[in-house]
Amino acid sequence: MNTHYTTLLKTLHAEALANYQSGCRTPDAIVSPHSALSLASLGLTRAFLYDYVDDFSRYGTPDLEAFLGVAGLRAACFDGVTSDAELPEYDYPRKTDKFDGVAWLPRIIRKAQSFLDGTLCRDIMYGCSGDRAFLANYNANLPGFLQAVLQAKGDPVSVLRYLRDQVTP
Repeated sequence: MNTHYTTLLKTLHAEALANYQSGCRTPDAIVSPHSALSLASLGLTRAFLYDYVDDFSRYGTPDLEAFLGVAGLRAACFDGVTSDAELPEYDYPRKTDKFDGVAWLPRIIRKAQSFLDGTLCRDIMYGCSGDRAFLANYNANLPGFLQAVLQAKGDPVSVLRYLRDQVTP
């Protein structure tokens, strides 16, 4: 990952974590307006940062390394153009929807794709506890899965192959 991204993302995460621990419990209050502009320059939102800091504070995961990996991939994919188009929550596959017999897979793939292209519904988190539990079953992690989705270019068979390759015998 670009060292500029890494340094900036670590700084933003530290600011958000400190603000969260001091009682700021909304995405709008998690970082300063200047820091929000820095996030936006990477194609990221306050809601994204808030979700990662909130889950880390409450559950101890996703950690800083996962945050840096996920945010870094989005930043690397960001072309400088933001979209007001947000995929509505009802357009995401249900948690019980299956691909090749694997529940959750269609949903997490769609969430990952939406995150990468900047259309993720603000009420949905790529990397939520359900995503983390799903990936843990395959010995996979959030940044690795996101990279697999990016490389698969919409092919769920490739993504499933990636997951199955992660499972240790």
